[in-house]
Amino acid sequence: MTRWIASALTVLSLAVAAPAQAETRSICVYDPAGKSGDYFGIMSKYATEASTWGVEVEIKAYTDEETASKDYEAGQCDGVVATGVRLQRFNKFGASIEAIGGLKTYGQLKDMVTTLATSDGASAKLSQDGNTVVGFIPVGAVYLFVRDKGVDTVPELAGKRIATMAYDKASVFMVDRIGAIMVPADLGSIGPKFNNGDVDACYVSAPAFRPFELHRGLASGGGILKAPLAQATLQVMIRDDKFPDGFAAKSRADLLGRFGTALTIIEKAEADIPANLWVDIPEATLKDWDQMFQGVRISLRDEKKAYDPMMLSVMKTLRCKTDGARPECAENKE
Repeated sequence: MTRWIASALTVLSLAVAAPAQAETRSICVYDPAGKSGDYFGIMSKYATEASTWGVEVEIKAYTDEETASKDYEAGQCDGVVATGVRLQRFNKFGASIEAIGGLKTYGQLKDMVTTLATSDGASAKLSQDGNTVVGFIPVGAVYLFVRDKGVDTVPELAGKRIATMAYDKASVFMVDRIGAIMVPADLGSIGPKFNNGDVDACYVSAPAFRPFELHRGLASGGGILKAPLAQATLQVMIRDDKFPDGFAAKSRADLLGRFGTALTIIEKAEADIPANLWVDIPEATLKDWDQMFQGVRISLRDEKKAYDPMMLSVMKTLRCKTDGARPECAENKE
């Protein structure tokens, strides 16, 4: 009897001492290079760290962003990594970080991501209808790629065919605003359309240059207009009810700590593009673009309801912090 009691106590103590089994959750990760891609690599390290938060994260590689998004929507994944533009229907606030002309530099983007990772007010805005944005990965400033580098002003874009994300209200509005022709595209079709001459221009960030083989479309006198249109991001979104309390805050802090790694990827991609392909834009033209972008942002905020007012206001504060002499700093439009 004594031995039986001792054995029972031993089993009980082991059961009490045994650590709880971590939950397993899946995240669909879009990376144009698949499992060998830099962004899948970032998420692999993220998943390892997440195991210390009580969640075993299984990451699934997708080379097609639309499929990753649809699988998340269908419940095939508990989380997803996709561009803000793609996820804007789930969370307008998070997607608005990519607003046209919203953030000019990577320093401003870092300040914005830091605010989103540390502000309680921002945390509340990043949750909507059971979906929460739990981190941002910068993928680079968005530039306009043109097959004719002589096309370097807005009037010259009138009548040109531009590969446009049809699911992005901002892009559709902007293309119409400048009098260009929208050719529906997504991240999987931009490369072929541009390279085959089906469109005259497209817009992507530098890390897409090599995977999408855009040098082919630029080969006959094309160029990249060296003026950022927006800041592209990959955003990590999860279903709230699939992850434990506190996961979102830990996730945002972790991915904020990986900002430098992502920035190195961007800077290397921009440096690898041949110098002769970049087209410098005169300062006077940039000021005109600034004014045009402001008008577009306000219209998209008020008329199309595509941009979140709070996000636009914070981004204006960051722009004016960098350059207080900007005309918009004396205005109260955003």
